[in-house]
Amino acid sequence: MIRWLTNGMALFSCVMLTGCASVTHTGLCAEFDQSVKAYNRMLRWHEIENAGTTYIDPELRDHYLKQAESLKKRGFTVADFRILSSKCLPKNKSGDVIAEFDYYIMPSNRVKTLSYRQEWVYQESIKSWILKTGLPVIE
Repeated sequence: MIRWLTNGMALFSCVMLTGCASVTHTGLCAEFDQSVKAYNRMLRWHEIENAGTTYIDPELRDHYLKQAESLKKRGFTVADFRILSSKCLPKNKSGDVIAEFDYYIMPSNRVKTLSYRQEWVYQESIKSWILKTGLPVIE
């Protein structure tokens, strides 16, 4: 009886530890999904500078903000976006996204489509996901 109880407790402990580990990975992926959606939504709603200051890697931020300013001056407008694929890799604390944007540049009313590959990493120091890729080339 004692042996059965001891084995049962050991099994229960293993199950609980495994469950806690998957909750942490699940939480990390949930944060990833939220960051990806928030960033792309900001681009959609003309908050390109705010998206950069919030999510772009500080080493890339100056270049990103210059690109954003140039796009704004050119009349760049995102009409819609779709997340085509999203992969969270919690063990590597990284993620990859392929988003597709429908956009136009004034005064043209021709809508163009652009694929935008995004590489994300989780920064332990700030407990947040940051984007390691800048804006794509937009013609």
